Order: sequence, then structure tokens, then C-alpha cells
Amino acid sequence: MAAERDSFAHYRARLDALGFTPSSTLGQNFLLDPSLHRWLAEQAAPTAQDTAVEIGVGLGFLTRELAQRAGRVLGIEIDPRLFELASADLADLGNVDLVAGDALGGPERSLRPEIAAAAAAARVAGGRFLLVANLPYAVSGPLLAEVVALPELPERAVLLVQKELAQRVAAGTGGAEFGGLGVVVQSVFHTRVLRDVPPQVFRPRPKVVSAVLQLERRDDIGPELGSGDARRQFARFVRRMFQQRRKVLRHTLPAACAAIGRESPQWEADLLMRRAEELQPAEIVALWRRCAGT
Repeated sequence: MAAERDSFAHYRARLDALGFTPSSTLGQNFLLDPSLHRWLAEQAAPTAQDTAVEIGVGLGFLTRELAQRAGRVLGIEIDPRLFELASADLADLGNVDLVAGDALGGPERSLRPEIAAAAAAARVAGGRFLLVANLPYAVSGPLLAEVVALPELPERAVLLVQKELAQRVAAGTGGAEFGGLGVVVQSVFHTRVLRDVPPQVFRPRPKVVSAVLQLERRDDIGPELGSGDARRQFARFVRRMFQQRRKVLRHTLPAACAAIGRESPQWEADLLMRRAEELQPAEIVALWRRCAGT
């Protein structure tokens, strides 16, 4: 079992010595409550056969909890000073590999190739690929969209995000929060908001309430959504459908088909009088399939 971490005061002194000031642009709000680190690791529930990928290692508190449970932990950290500090503190853990850089550092702001490689290696080894992150608010939406486009989807993701985003991703059809990102994520994951996390447990304190969003990979994903490229095309279709969410499909479906380079087929008259926000994710997948000819 890994050793207990030092207190935050110990890390604060080391950060001060480096001249470190948390960056709001990078969303550097450190989660301090040790019980929450343990709880997040428990929700991810890795086993000795699994690979857990952590986006945003920070000071390595959650990384250490994951390392006690997972066979391998791959951590990504964008800040070079935090990367250096975490590398030194986690050097005693032989199952942790850290990567310095932006998680969205792949081609055209996709996820880093190390993440897809870790997922593929987990599958070959017979284990699961799990994703855990305390996500900066500014990149949470784009990062979630890129998770959906991975060649190998995570079996489970446990993500600490802004509460508003968690509610949007998990929202049901017809509500004001239901939108394109929720459709794209729900097409391949079951979504659930596990709990709220108040600002008081972070340093510095954010101005909003956070929430823990859990994603469980669906076991009924059709072959048409079996590749990352197909899911990217579906996401383009959905984004265009929801750009004018209050308009009926007679106006939005032709534009959505054009967004994926297809002619709009002949649609039923009653369908064309509905709105995208009234449809279930599975219905939107079916519309995309008709447009794409899959």
C-alpha cells in the first residue's frame, strides 16, 4: 500500500518556493479533502487488471489513491512545475507513469495519443480502461467531446466538473438543459450525477459548485458508432441540429445532413414538425444513420 500523502501546508510551502500562483486559465483549483480523493477512486473502482488514466494530476493526491487500486495509472499534467513536484512525490509508485503536457495536445486539439495507447494496451492485457479527472471548467466540454471520439471508449469515467455542465450532460429529453453535448455523450454512455462538491473543499475556491459526473459505457452501442471517426461525424451532425434548437426539423435536418457532406433524404411530414430537443438520443442516432446512409 502506498504511503499517506503529506498535508497541503507542506505542498503550499513547496509551491511558494517555486513562485507558483494557481492559474485560473488552467483551472487550477486543488481538491484538498482526502476523503473525497478516496471516494473518487472508489467510484472509478479500478482493479489490479485495469488502467486508470487521470487528466490533471495536480499535486498527485488522487493519483496516489488510484495507484493503490489500479494495475497501472497514466497521469497527464499540463503545468511543468506541478509535473515536476508530482513526479518527485510519486516516484515510489512503480505503477504510475506521468506525461507532461496538455491532455488536448493531439492533432487538431484531440486527446493526446498516449491516452488512446493506454486504452488499447489495457484491452490487449484483458483489463479495463478507466478515466478519472478533476477537469478545468474552460475545457470540460471540448474534452468530453474528445473522450467520445476515442478509438477505445473508457469502460467508466468519473469526472469532477462544474455542476452546470454535469446537469447538461446528464439531462433528459425536453428539458432546458438538454442539448447537443448531452446527446453525443449519452449515445455511448449512461450518465449520472453522483454528488455535488462545494467550493469550500478547493484551494483556491472556485466561484461555482462542482459535481461528480459518472459515465458508464453502454453495452448497446450499435456498430454504426463503433469507430471514433463515426462518432466525430455524428457529433458534427448533432451540433448542427442544435444550433437552432427551437426551430423544427424541417429547417435543421437539411443543414445537419449538409454538415456531414450528405444530401437530406425524404423525411416524414410529422417528423419535420418536431424539434431536436424533443427527441431521444437514440432517435437522433437513427436520423444521422439515414443521412449518412449507414
